[in-house]
Amino acid sequence: MKYLLAATFLAISVGSAGADDINRYDIQDMTCNQVHTILDQQGAAILRYPAPNGSGRTLYDRYVRDPLVCVGEGNHAIQRTVPVRDTPNCPTFSCKPGPRECDRDGGLFCISDN
Repeated sequence: MKYLLAATFLAISVGSAGADDINRYDIQDMTCNQVHTILDQQGAAILRYPAPNGSGRTLYDRYVRDPLVCVGEGNHAIQRTVPVRDTPNCPTFSCKPGPRECDRDGGLFCISDN
């Protein structure tokens, strides 16, 4: 019984450790390929970048490697773009809470927040 409790505790600890350990990146000097490499290797990361409207604000969100990351968390994915050094529209995904309501065709993600 002790071993079962220890194994359960270890599984919970290991499973929850990844949710808190997320890296943050300022991406304005990165290429789109570099951003995709980070997301592919880490699964998710906080990406920060200057607001495209020139207001001086820094925008950020959690972005993921693919829609399945969001689905696995009980959420749905939104296809978004972020501005990087080589393109103002590097394609990415971020997660939104709950099941998707935007796509009735059985896809894994929504095209926009609408």
